Amino acid sequence: MTIKERIHELTEQMTDEDAAEALDYMEWLLSDEEVLTPEELDAVDRGMAQIQRGEYVTLEEVKRSLKM
Repeated sequence: MTIKERIHELTEQMTDEDAAEALDYMEWLLSDEEVLTPEELDAVDRGMAQIQRGEYVTLEEVKRSLKM
């Protein structure tokens, strides 16, 4: 069975809601545009400003906090 045949088989088993999510993802994969929305750009800007102010947590700190 090819990959595309397997994808077709799986989509036949999906609910319409799951198929809609899969379709959105597949369309995103095939799109040539990787344009951020104004809201996403704003979030990136806010995050960069936080990093510049030193307002961040390192991965090691997160790992330590999860091992309570």
